[in-house]
Amino acid sequence: MRKFREKSLIILFCLYNTYIVNANEQLAYFFAICVIISLALNLMNKNAIKAILYVFFGIMCFSDGLFLFYLPLILYNLYFDFPIYTLLSIPLLFMEFQLINFLMAIVSVYIAAMTKKHLILLDENKVVRDELKEETLYLQKYNEQLKIDKEKNIHIAILTERNRIAREIHDSIGHGISSSILQVEALKIISSEDKVKKNLDTLQETLKSGMEEIRKSIHNLYNESFDLESQVQKLCNEIPTIDIELTYRIEDNLGYDLKFNILSVVKEGITNCIKHSNASKLKISLLEQPKFYSIVIKDNGSDFNEKAFLSSKGIGLISIKEIADRHNGFVNCKFDEGFRIHLTLMKG
Repeated sequence: MRKFREKSLIILFCLYNTYIVNANEQLAYFFAICVIISLALNLMNKNAIKAILYVFFGIMCFSDGLFLFYLPLILYNLYFDFPIYTLLSIPLLFMEFQLINFLMAIVSVYIAAMTKKHLILLDENKVVRDELKEETLYLQKYNEQLKIDKEKNIHIAILTERNRIAREIHDSIGHGISSSILQVEALKIISSEDKVKKNLDTLQETLKSGMEEIRKSIHNLYNESFDLESQVQKLCNEIPTIDIELTYRIEDNLGYDLKFNILSVVKEGITNCIKHSNASKLKISLLEQPKFYSIVIKDNGSDFNEKAFLSSKGIGLISIKEIADRHNGFVNCKFDEGFRIHLTLMKG
């Protein structure tokens, strides 16, 4: 736009200067040819073609001196394309010397030089801006990963402490109750009274029942690493404004990292639905296949803000792709009658 404004002013001056010197009916002819050449120089990308146009204009200057009054316009383009050759045009200015035309040629080259410097600075600023934006995205991604790792470490610490408590209960209380059951059995053998034996039987059954309950609790406490289904269901219950349909068909034999990663994907899918879509329904399918796990998250949003999603995707979609790569899988996203994420994670 800046170049257009500057060239427009130069064209107006050249037309005025030509009219002052020679006001005849052929001015439109010279004006049209020079404007066409100037526009062609802007549109052409190959320097060879531009050089031919400059030579052609020079020949026309020799054929008719009125073309010299449009030399400032052509010099404006020449400085952008071949700045070193701008000096070679000086002899043309002296063919039919006009002081005002000479001064305008100098002003035109000066304006071109300033504009070119401005465009260079503008390009440099764009590069710096893009680099800063890229670094900002990486920083956001890094912070998100730190947050995920922190959450994962907290879970691991909780599970480690839980397992330690389970082992201590098993070693202390479990051993004590087992010893008590054996001692009651011994008392039953040496006791001769039926009433005492009956009470001992009741005591023994109570101890055995308590021991069984403790074993079940210890087993659940020790083996529970991450209940993925309940965690996903908990996420769904936290969004009452959206009707969420959950299909969960995965055996509970996943590793902790895989469960945590699947939960992260579900979180991101729900977040995208809330932030970037006006969906009223969300379908989440977690399915186990013989060779892979399939995670499909689809909403019915009709006004998905794809631009806003891509500008911030950043982070969420990159994280999902990283999870897919970590498990030798792949992810597909589709904007069609709502937003759909299909993630496949390979087993093994």
